[in-house]
Amino acid sequence: MLAAALLAAGVLFASTPAQAAIVDLINGDSGTINGAQFDWTPEQPTGTGNIQPFLRVQADGVEQGYNTSGTPVPFDDKVGPWTHNVTFADLQSTTVMIGNTSYFKLLLDINQTNSHPLLSLDQLQFYTSPTGSQTTKDVSSLGILRYSFGPGDAVYLDASRNHGSGSGDMFAYLPTSAFAGTSSSDFIYLYCHFGNTHPSNDGFEEWSLVVNPVPEASTFFPVIGLIVAVVSTYELRRRKVKQMAREQSSSRVKS
Repeated sequence: MLAAALLAAGVLFASTPAQAAIVDLINGDSGTINGAQFDWTPEQPTGTGNIQPFLRVQADGVEQGYNTSGTPVPFDDKVGPWTHNVTFADLQSTTVMIGNTSYFKLLLDINQTNSHPLLSLDQLQFYTSPTGSQTTKDVSSLGILRYSFGPGDAVYLDASRNHGSGSGDMFAYLPTSAFAGTSSSDFIYLYCHFGNTHPSNDGFEEWSLVVNPVPEASTFFPVIGLIVAVVSTYELRRRKVKQMAREQSSSRVKS
């Protein structure tokens, strides 16, 4: 009897689906799904030197799409300069460290009406492929799946926590380890799906790379000045020591 009960319990446990992960950025500030971290962010500077938009999607209710330079665009992607191919080298420019783990950093900016500001991100997937500008509607055929939400996973967002379009609403941190073996020339496809729980109702949603800008040349000048000062001081001391040695040697000879 005990063995039968244990067997039945084991079957029940095995057939129970894993609990979905919900990251609530309506009431909270951070959460994780399948190793990726999602953080609410206050308004961000959105100049070209800070972010590089590469995907915009827009539709009422439910919307989906992935970045590509191909035409016609496959789903609800918005045609224009801010929907285009991205290479792995581009993604690598966003690398950041959190603790001892390295991540790729992206920014999501959403648009919702003031009366209904909530929006759900119901699926997020990343594919890599040597082929760019794809337009297939079979998302699973885009390439190698590197990251995905599981069934029922979602991020809940609130556009009213920031003010207006372009300010940014969420940082997504994707573990770089998920992209092991990817060539720098491979293309990255980000597929997203919004609106199952909280429908979209206003302007476009926009994904951007958060680049790590190269410091301007002027920022190096203080460092260079310090190095020059240290080297100059060392050289002056070296010469003074040699001079004193010569003077002492000359003094001994005269005596």
